[in-house]
Amino acid sequence: MNCLAQIQFGAPDWTTITIAVIIMGLALLIYAYRSLTLQRSLAGIAFSLKLCGIAVLSIALTEPLWSGVRIHPGTNLFAIVVDDSQSLKTKDPQTGQPRLQQIQQLLTTNDSEQTAPQWMRDLEQNFSVRKYSLDAHAHAQTSLQHLTFDGSQTNLVSGLNELTRRYQKLPLAGILLMTDGISAEEISRLETSIPIYPVAIGNSQPATDLAITKTSVSYSPFEDAPIRILADLSASQCQQKQLKAQLLDETGKVVETVTREVSQPEQQFQIRFQVRPEATGIAFYQIKTSLIAEDTNEATLANNQRTLKLDRGRTAHRVLYVSGRPNWEFKFLRRAIEEDEFIHLVGLIRIGKKETKFDFRSRDGEEGNALFRGFDPKNEADLERYDQPVFVRINTQSPDELKDGFPKTEEELFQYETLIIDDLEAAFFTHDQQELITRFVSERGGGLVMLGGQESFQKGGYDKTELSRLLPIYFPQRDASAFESDYQFTLTRDGWLHPWMRHHKQEQEEHKRLTEMPTFKTINRVDTTKPGATLAAELKSPQKAVYPAIATQRYGLGRVTAVMIGDLWRWRLKEDSTSPQLYKSWRQLLRWMTTDVLEPVDLLVNTNLEEYSGTKIKVHVRDPEFQKRSDYQVELEITTPENETIKLTADPTADKPGEYQTVYLPPQPGGYSISAKVTAPDSKTKTIHSGWVHDPGSREFQSIKPDHKRLLQLATHTKGEVIPAGKMSQFVHSLDQRHMPVTEESVSPLWHHPWVLVFVLGCLFGEWSLRRWKGLP
Repeated sequence: MNCLAQIQFGAPDWTTITIAVIIMGLALLIYAYRSLTLQRSLAGIAFSLKLCGIAVLSIALTEPLWSGVRIHPGTNLFAIVVDDSQSLKTKDPQTGQPRLQQIQQLLTTNDSEQTAPQWMRDLEQNFSVRKYSLDAHAHAQTSLQHLTFDGSQTNLVSGLNELTRRYQKLPLAGILLMTDGISAEEISRLETSIPIYPVAIGNSQPATDLAITKTSVSYSPFEDAPIRILADLSASQCQQKQLKAQLLDETGKVVETVTREVSQPEQQFQIRFQVRPEATGIAFYQIKTSLIAEDTNEATLANNQRTLKLDRGRTAHRVLYVSGRPNWEFKFLRRAIEEDEFIHLVGLIRIGKKETKFDFRSRDGEEGNALFRGFDPKNEADLERYDQPVFVRINTQSPDELKDGFPKTEEELFQYETLIIDDLEAAFFTHDQQELITRFVSERGGGLVMLGGQESFQKGGYDKTELSRLLPIYFPQRDASAFESDYQFTLTRDGWLHPWMRHHKQEQEEHKRLTEMPTFKTINRVDTTKPGATLAAELKSPQKAVYPAIATQRYGLGRVTAVMIGDLWRWRLKEDSTSPQLYKSWRQLLRWMTTDVLEPVDLLVNTNLEEYSGTKIKVHVRDPEFQKRSDYQVELEITTPENETIKLTADPTADKPGEYQTVYLPPQPGGYSISAKVTAPDSKTKTIHSGWVHDPGSREFQSIKPDHKRLLQLATHTKGEVIPAGKMSQFVHSLDQRHMPVTEESVSPLWHHPWVLVFVLGCLFGEWSLRRWKGLP
C-alpha cells in the first residue's frame, strides 16, 4: 500500500483513472464557464468549489483509507486516586459545605440505575481503571462512593511513589488525583514520571479558623525554672473576637488559661504556659483553643487542640564528692543539695591521711586504727590500718559502697554522674585511678568539677598528672604566690549567656547580686583558659589584676568545670539567710553538670511523619562498665491512649553494637507511654521509661487553605495537567490524543468519515448557490 502522510490508498491501480476523471472534469468546467456571464471573482469561486467536489469524488475510486494510532482498549491502566484524609471535612467558605461533598459529586451520578458517573464509564471503555484512596498510604478500593475521609494525614508524594513502584513494569498511562493539595511532603522527593492529573478540590478563599500551628516544650535543669510550653496560634478571619487558650493536665484539670484579642484578618500569636508537675516521669498535657464568640462557625475544629509530652526526668542524679579534709565547702554544699529531689550527693571525706604504722599509738596487740576503736569490736583487725587513709562516707546507698575508699573500677565509679574533687592532692589518686577518671569523663560522659583549695590545681600537683588534660585551664609556668586579697567576683560575657551562672531574670537584679557578693581571699591562680574552654567568671584584685574564676569545657562525651575560688563559703556567711544565693549556685552548677550525662540504658523514640513507616523504637544498652552489649534481652511495654497494654521485643541491630530496635504502628493519635526492661546475662534487670505523642494531624492541619500551587507543581513535574472539576468528561475524551504506553494502528475508509461527505456536498451546493444567485441555470 502507498502511504501519504496519514492517508493510505486501498486501490492504487485506479490512480490513473482518477487522474483522467479529474482532467476531464477540469476540461468540462472550463468549457462550461466560458459561456457564463458571471463576474470573474464569483466565477473563480464557483469554478474552484465544483472542481474540488469532482476531485474528492474521483479520489474515492482509489479507496482512500485514514490510518493512525489509537488506545488499545483495556490494555493501558489508569489510576484514580482520591484523598481520604480529614482535611476534606473542612468547610468551604463559599458554600459552607465540607470539601468532601465536591468529591462525592464527582464520584456519584444522579441516575439511580448507574453506579458510576459518565466520565468514569467513558474512562473504563478504553482503560483498565484502578481505584485508590490516599491518606498515609495508598489503599486499593473496589468502589470510591463510600469513603469515610478519616485519614489522619495525607502523604501525597510518598503515596504516589508507592503507587508508581507498584505498577513499575505495567503500562500505567496516568494518575487522576482528587485532593485539596494539603501535605507536608516536598515535591522534590517525587520519583514518578507518570503523568499526574490533579483535580483541585476546595476554594482558596480565606475561611474563619483558629489553629495551633506549632508547639514546643523547653526544659531547664535549674531550680525555680518551670517547664515552659510555647504554642503558636494562627487566627484567620477572626477579627474583633477573643480567643482562649487552655493548658490541661492528664486529669483534664485546667492548669492555666490565656486570652487574646484578635484585631486583624490574619494574625499570629504566641502563647506561653509554665507548669511544674509534681511527680517525675512522663506526663501528657493538652492545649485547647477556642473563640469566645458564640456565633463563630470555624471551618474545622481538628486543629484546635494538641497533646504534649512532658518529661520531668527520673530518679535523682548521683554526685560523688571527694575531699581531702572536712571543710565548710562541703557543709554548705550538703545543705544546698539536701532538699533537691534531682541531686543525690554522696560524700567521701578523708579525715586521716595515710601514715606509717607505730605500735605505741595503739594498745598492745591492737592492729586497727584507734580512731575506729569500738565501731566493730568483733572485727577490729579489719578496721582501717595506720598505713591507710581514714574516710567518712556520707549518704551511701549500701554498706559496701565506697568501703575501700575512692573507686578502683569502672563499675564502682560509673554509677555516679558527676565527680567533685575538693582540696585533695593529686598523689591521692593512683595512676590507674587517674586513667579511670579520664574514661569516666570521656567515655562515660560524666562531669568533673575541681574546686579550689590549698591542695587543688597546681598546689595539689595536678599540673604533673594526666588529669591536667581534662582541666579547661593552663597552669602558670612559675610560682605566682604574691600576696593579694579581696578578689571581687564578676561574670564574663560568656557567663552572662549561660543560664546556670545567672540567678535572676532581670539584668538589674543580677548586677545587684554581684555587687552584694563578698570579696574572696583564696584563689588558685592560673594563666588562662584553653582554646576550647569557656571562661564564665573572673576575679578582680584591688590592683586591677584579673584572674580566671570559673571555666568549663567539653572533654570527650563529658564536661569539666574548674572553680579556682578556695573560700566560696564566705559568700554564705555574708548573705541573707532567707534566700541563700550560694545554695542556688551549687544546685544550678550540679544540675547543669548532670543534664546531658549518658545513661546505661537509653530509650529513643523516633516518629517520622513525612515517611510514615511507623514509630521506630531504639534502646541503647551499656553494661556497668559502659561497654556496648548486644547479648542482653530487651522487652518493651507500650500503653496506648486507651490504656491498652502492648508487649514487644526489641532485637539487636546487626551493624550497631549495643543498639536494639523495633517498629510499632500507633493505631490512633494520642500520648503513648513506653517502658523498656533490659535483662543482663546474669539476670540483673533495669527498667527505663519514656513516651511520645502520635499526632499526624498536627502537620495535616497546619494550614487549611487548599494548596493549588502544589498541585500545579505536581502536574508540571510529571508533564500532566490540572483538570478543572467541571471538565472531567472533556478530559477523558482528550486522552486518545495524548501519549499512551500501549497503542494500536487504526485504519478506516476515508469515505466513511462524515466530514468528507459534508465537504463534497458543501462544494457542490456552494457552486449551485452562486449560479442561482445570479439567475444562471
